[in-house]
Amino acid sequence: MKTLKYIFIPVLTTALLLSCDTDYIDNPDNPIVAPSNQLMNNAQFDLAYELNDQWTAGRGTLGFAQYWAETFYTNENRYSIRTTQVDDFWEWPYRILSDLKKVIELNEDPETMENMAVFGDNNNQVQASRILMAFTFSKLVDLFGDIPYWSYGQQNDSFQALQLEDGINSPEYASAEEIYNDIFNELLDAANKMNTSEVVFISGDNIYNGDAAKWIKFAHSIRLRLAIHISRQNPTLAQTIYNESDSEAFTSNDDNATLTFGNDDLTGGPWHQAFTVGARRDFGPSLSFIDLLYNRTGPFSTLTDKDPRVDEFFDTREETAEVVGLPYGFGNATARAVEDEGIPDANIIKADFTQPLLTYSEIEFIRSEFDGWDQTHYLNGVDASMQYWGINSGDISAYIDDLPAASEENVLTQKYIALYMDGLEGWTEYRRTGFPNTLTVPGDTFGTPPNEVTFITLVPGLNEIPKRITYPQKEQLLNNSNWQDAKNNLDNGDEMFSTIFWDVN
Repeated sequence: MKTLKYIFIPVLTTALLLSCDTDYIDNPDNPIVAPSNQLMNNAQFDLAYELNDQWTAGRGTLGFAQYWAETFYTNENRYSIRTTQVDDFWEWPYRILSDLKKVIELNEDPETMENMAVFGDNNNQVQASRILMAFTFSKLVDLFGDIPYWSYGQQNDSFQALQLEDGINSPEYASAEEIYNDIFNELLDAANKMNTSEVVFISGDNIYNGDAAKWIKFAHSIRLRLAIHISRQNPTLAQTIYNESDSEAFTSNDDNATLTFGNDDLTGGPWHQAFTVGARRDFGPSLSFIDLLYNRTGPFSTLTDKDPRVDEFFDTREETAEVVGLPYGFGNATARAVEDEGIPDANIIKADFTQPLLTYSEIEFIRSEFDGWDQTHYLNGVDASMQYWGINSGDISAYIDDLPAASEENVLTQKYIALYMDGLEGWTEYRRTGFPNTLTVPGDTFGTPPNEVTFITLVPGLNEIPKRITYPQKEQLLNNSNWQDAKNNLDNGDEMFSTIFWDVN
């Protein structure tokens, strides 16, 4: 576990972008140009926190993936997403991206680069920022589809995001597929230009503590994640990316990209804020996930013992023998009728929770899929996930020894379990593959007559698990012409049932 000290900048991103050339080193009490290590520190914290908090994840992606369900107010579990949630999905990544772009500018501007070199190698700061920008842009694409995009290495007329200083306040949307293609190039170029003999950041890098070699592995591992996303839509390109990056990607849990939050209420993680500081009781495990972990449903029903990770994922509320799950998608009355529903484990709701961004276990499942559902990579993925969650070696061996052989369903279902606490990626995998096939879907029923209820969504025309998030209403008001073009590029318009280009399932 990494020990962190978070440093917060009491200025808005827009102000940072418009700041003048005051020398921070000579004016430490009243800086106008923020130090690059603080910008990177904030970007990493916001990436881990704001896309995984109670609004974006608890009421959003952790629910869409059915890791969690809501206990009292369940409209989001029937896909009625609040305007403010959509705004968070859109606005926070662009704030993060603005900070990262500023890091690049400060390290390349002759008037500031010498001062920024105090915080790490100028070139490596640039390359790490490019890698984290690519990662952040990929999340926007996987949420929305076409988006305004900016690229360091391949700027063209359609890449218009993050250029407010240049007078572009109504940026065009670049195509999602074009963005993916550029991200592949960005990640490879940034990894190739990273200098492993120099530190990245002396401080402020709370993912890899300035280790350039780890950043290179991260870049190649992101490429593998995105390659598997497109593997059914463009298998030739996906295989090429895999062949280029497999040998350079993660090889153990020591390589994991994670961020550990601070130990107090100010810097603690989002679930500490929600469950402890806010005293919320809004979320518990979904019944579909609990049934899968107890092997009541799904491809591992022949196993006699539960998945040992269930006790690391969740705690019981009261003196129940098992974790109790909440039926997902059946409305307030059904959820509220559950007594003693489980709660996220104490290690998740503690202040210094470690948020996974990309892990070795996921990479091993990707390798298994690319290699024709390879058995060794499959078992490596399960083993790495269990080690990550602190399962003892004896329980790991016993579980793995009883697992059925690798197959499409088995690998992808284990991958889904291993992605717990990364709701966006779990939801992406379901959209991409249809696995796990144990999720509750619209039209399913729960209970018995005369008390049987049906999963009916609250979104007109949506009769399935959503395929995407709709664009923010602010885009319709402030960037209408470009929003209209993006809307027209979607197969069903700006709706939650329109598909993103890689979704050919």
